[in-house]
Amino acid sequence: MSASPMSVSSQEEYMVEAITNKRVKNGRTEYEVKWQGYSENEKTWEPIENLQSVMTYVLDFEQSLKAKPQEVGEGTYDDGDSADEIIQIRKDNDGQNLLFQVSWKQKNNRAPKVSWINQNSLKMHNPEILIDYLLKKIKWPNNK
Repeated sequence: MSASPMSVSSQEEYMVEAITNKRVKNGRTEYEVKWQGYSENEKTWEPIENLQSVMTYVLDFEQSLKAKPQEVGEGTYDDGDSADEIIQIRKDNDGQNLLFQVSWKQKNNRAPKVSWINQNSLKMHNPEILIDYLLKKIKWPNNK
C-alpha cells in the first residue's frame, strides 16, 4: 500500500487507510475500504466510481491479488461458508488444474471475501455455481 492515506471526494473527507477485499455484487465490482480513524467493524464496500481519487490503493490491492497465486487453500468450506459467485478462472502454476476466484457467502452475515479455490473442491461443494458460470460463457446459436 502507499505510505500516506488519501481521501475520497464527497461532502465530507474520509481518509482511506487500505483496500482490504474485493467482491462482485450484482455484476458490479466493489472494494472493501478500511477508513483511517475507524474500526475494522466500520469498513464499507465501495464501487470503483467512488474510489477514483484513491486508485493507487485499488491498483496496489489488485497487484497483491496477482501476487498470491498459491493461496488456493484460503477459500475453504469450513464453518458453513460456501462459494457465492465465480469471478474468474486461471490455471494453477503447473498448468494442470483450474483455479476459480470466488466470492464467498459466509455465515454470521459477514461481508463476502474473495479467494482462489481448486476445481475439485468447487465441483464437490458448489457444482451449481460452476454450472451457472459455464452456462453464462456458452455462446448459444440464435434459433429462429
